[in-house]
Amino acid sequence: MRFHTENEFDNFDFRESYLQGIVQMSGSFRATIDQVKIKPENSKNRDIRMMRTNNLELHIADAVVTSIVEEGIKIYNADEVLQQEIPDRVLDESEYTDLYQSLEGCEIYNIEKKDGTYLFLIDGEERSYLIHVQGSGDTQDWDRFMNLEQM
Repeated sequence: MRFHTENEFDNFDFRESYLQGIVQMSGSFRATIDQVKIKPENSKNRDIRMMRTNNLELHIADAVVTSIVEEGIKIYNADEVLQQEIPDRVLDESEYTDLYQSLEGCEIYNIEKKDGTYLFLIDGEERSYLIHVQGSGDTQDWDRFMNLEQM
């Protein structure tokens, strides 16, 4: 049985989940995510307790990626003396596809929604990335509920 919700973003907890992949097309942004927690308030959660799922497809309608920021880092030596500081960098749109592929399997620190903008904070292999996606709404699709303890 396939479960489907519309505009229930706040009824999921994306902290400490894992990105399977991102597909961005004209007006559409789709992320497939593992280890997503489903809150008791979710309209499809009949158990009325925190559950989880894998292969959740988060689709953002009328999506526009407004920016992707590669977070800066500070490099210290063994004596805790700052050796190098690399500032935040806004990626060029031509870099998005390669980045999406490199982030497959990476941990998602969190996904938040603020004023129609979805903020994806993802821990890449060497750096963290903040993806800003504006959209008019969201849908979520997944196949099954699993106990939270089975993680």
